[in-house]
Amino acid sequence: MASGHSPPSLVLVADDPLWRAHLVQVLLEEGFQVVQRPFPRQPKELVAEAGARLGPRLLILHLPAERQNSASGAVMLLQGLRRRDQAIPLLLLLDAADEEQRAMLLDAGADDVLVQPFGLREFVARCRAILRRAGRQRIAQRSSGSAELLQVGPISLDREQCRVHLNGAEVNLTPREFRLLECFMLHPGRALSREQLLEQVWGPDYSGDSKSVDVHVLWLRRKLDVARSRPELFITVRGIGYRLDPPRP
Repeated sequence: MASGHSPPSLVLVADDPLWRAHLVQVLLEEGFQVVQRPFPRQPKELVAEAGARLGPRLLILHLPAERQNSASGAVMLLQGLRRRDQAIPLLLLLDAADEEQRAMLLDAGADDVLVQPFGLREFVARCRAILRRAGRQRIAQRSSGSAELLQVGPISLDREQCRVHLNGAEVNLTPREFRLLECFMLHPGRALSREQLLEQVWGPDYSGDSKSVDVHVLWLRRKLDVARSRPELFITVRGIGYRLDPPRP
């Protein structure tokens, strides 16, 4: 390419070879670098490969029918992927799903969910939107300071390895929970509005409402706020949003 910048690298994992090849051709025509492969017989192979070798800018995953029909199976697969790589953007393609299923998979670690039938223009646009959000997050992380290890009270967050520890014990967070906690820990003691949190964590392309912030703060409290006898670490600031309150010595 004349610009000297390599195009974003994508990995598309799907079983149907004709459908997979069609999507790959569309992505190639849009200027992406694409690697295609079938869904492995053992899902743990995909988990291991994603953590060890893929290294793409975006992973596009079409779940086999048996995985789509098993909500717990799909969630376990996503959680396994996220344990190996918290940061990789993930677009999930499904043959059918209702609102509850889509919400569950988003909470389990998918960055976006696209349900058939979908148009090819929308498919490409979703890929670009995910890549834009990921790019903004990388820029924000670089501009917010060089510290890779954040510490607030009993909570430590390793930005490079995407790991969180509470009093030395590792805590498993979804990618969105991780980014939300990171945002709080970059601004300890500061009240952040729901709109600010949506902008920083969900991105400006997010079309949902602010209730998503409330739900994710509730989950962070359940996983990280162990000091029940004292004021919580995550404080509700009435009329504004939330604040991560560093414990006083």
